[in-house]
Amino acid sequence: MLTLNNKCGRIKTKNKLPLWSVKMDNAKKHIEKMHKCIEKKMGNGKGAELLAKFKNITGNESPKDIAKWATSLTKHLEEKIDEKDLIEIREECACIKANKYSAYAKKYFPELRKNNPDDQDYIKAVANFMNGRGRCGKKVEYIDGKIISHFGFGNKCVCYIIKGGWEKPPSTTWCRCCCGTIKSIYQYVFPDKICHVDIIETFSTGGNDCIFETWYANKE
Repeated sequence: MLTLNNKCGRIKTKNKLPLWSVKMDNAKKHIEKMHKCIEKKMGNGKGAELLAKFKNITGNESPKDIAKWATSLTKHLEEKIDEKDLIEIREECACIKANKYSAYAKKYFPELRKNNPDDQDYIKAVANFMNGRGRCGKKVEYIDGKIISHFGFGNKCVCYIIKGGWEKPPSTTWCRCCCGTIKSIYQYVFPDKICHVDIIETFSTGGNDCIFETWYANKE
């Protein structure tokens, strides 16, 4: 069960924008970003080679057509790219990402850390602060030393690119973008540690929610 320390007060911010109010990729922008990520990971020319038959997407197609395109793309990538490399590529394709200049890295997390010198109190404070803000899910909680983020809305996948065209992705490969979004923010909780984001369940695994866990390990 979620247990919050009384010291874990919220930091006031001017706006609490829901995730869906942030301008994100459409299918065309997403495939362009994926091309760059593949090139970076696998070398020049690999993006064009692997994505040639998928790059005619405009982003203006019907949700069902975009879902078919994404399903075919996912299966193609799983056949052509090593699983570990594909996970890293998909995480880099996140629609929205924070960076070291974001308010999370520069203001919010440092202030929370200052008020919570104990690591576990600090993680609890971060979960409490992020809960309800939308950027890392509709619900964020602290459980057993980890930050748990719930992304599911309703009873089907709400990926912004797909726009309701499917009830669930073909596999968790498509869901790795969400891992990338979460990691881009939570990596600044402990900048001196390695941030891991794992999938607990999504609609693609037969779950009733999209749930991700964030945890940290010391750098070797």
